[in-house]
Amino acid sequence: MGANAITVHLPDDHRHAVVFEIQIGVPVPIDGFPKDKRIHMKSMALVDTGATGSCISKRFATSAQLKSFKKGKVRGIHGAVVVPVYRVDVSLPHGILITNMDVVEFDGGYDFDFIIGMNILRMGDMALTNAKGKTVFSFRIPPAEEHINFVQELKK
Repeated sequence: MGANAITVHLPDDHRHAVVFEIQIGVPVPIDGFPKDKRIHMKSMALVDTGATGSCISKRFATSAQLKSFKKGKVRGIHGAVVVPVYRVDVSLPHGILITNMDVVEFDGGYDFDFIIGMNILRMGDMALTNAKGKTVFSFRIPPAEEHINFVQELKK
């Protein structure tokens, strides 16, 4: 995976959450294809710094005919539950590709079918800025050599 970055300008009516389009690479559900062949399906994704790992909705998993390869325990605000775990590729805008990522299932029913958790966010640097009343999310992989430091910037 080479260096790359994305920037998402959030619409004024949707500044309460960072949601943008990604593609999820799922195994081809037809026999006879080469092993590890993937098709890419569009999905909306929510950035969630409170999620330790990334998640996929039950609705998406069912429609893509994903096959769970194990069960995993997920802890949330309602306690711990055991859910299916799937392996997918995650393609963020501008060619950021994460392959063979284990994702757990969540119930869904929202305007997104994927949750980008800290397992992806820790691979790079991210910033949420609000210049001129506009909210912008930026993410880069791999991370820079130096940390962003607003305190040091103010001292200049």
